[in-house]
Amino acid sequence: MYLETIKSEAKLARAQGNMHLTTVGNSRIQKLFQKGASKVFFPRRASGLDCIMINTAGGITGGDKFSNVIECYGNSCLTVTTQGCERVYKSNDGSNANVENKIVLKNSSRMHWLPQETIVFDQGRIKRELNVSISSKAEALIVEPIIFGRLAMGETELSGYFDDKIEIRVGGKIAFLDKTRLTGNISKILRRSAVAGGCTATAIIIFKSKMVKSFLKNFKDYLNNYSGVSLINDNFLVARLIAPTGYELRQMLVPIITEITDKNLPKAWRL
Repeated sequence: MYLETIKSEAKLARAQGNMHLTTVGNSRIQKLFQKGASKVFFPRRASGLDCIMINTAGGITGGDKFSNVIECYGNSCLTVTTQGCERVYKSNDGSNANVENKIVLKNSSRMHWLPQETIVFDQGRIKRELNVSISSKAEALIVEPIIFGRLAMGETELSGYFDDKIEIRVGGKIAFLDKTRLTGNISKILRRSAVAGGCTATAIIIFKSKMVKSFLKNFKDYLNNYSGVSLINDNFLVARLIAPTGYELRQMLVPIITEITDKNLPKAWRL
């Protein structure tokens, strides 16, 4: 009976992480709270603030829960990225991993949300939410890249569960809402011509700025035939990138991010 209890408790062990970061003034940290597997560090930068998020659990699997809140006030200029690609491993018990990110941008603050690719492994299960609230004067670049499967490991048939929601509010009103749910045989779904035409890598880019129109022409030049970009209004741009592989996705993403950030691509993206 004692051994059975130990095995049961070990099976239920899950990673949890919480982080809350608030910046004010000219990119000064006012509040930083981190708990569990969520850690952050701040590389030196000439201007603004760089934040690198680290999952010390080494990946995500069924039952894990992560929650992050980032708030920017004043004239804060914050860039947030991850140490490397996040991996969604096989869920042994069929439960979902849950990730919630909340971003609040007030006043004339500016933020670049640039996590590196999330890689979904076979039998991986994840439910994610990204909620962003932007004031009328604030600016934001939101990038969320996803790769399904590991082609280098021969993982071409992928099943699992992927539930992703991105909600952007500007001045309290919904400006953009995107929901993606892939369940069961994900590779079969991605092979549909109306979904991804067999491509395994995708990214969404959201750019809210007064400078949106000036980037639009060059933006289109970086895109392949699978991808597209649209203006929601004069200062709000949305692009969907689709590529056969993660490498080809990066070939589009890196020059786009480099141009929008004025050649301030996070160092973690160049390693």
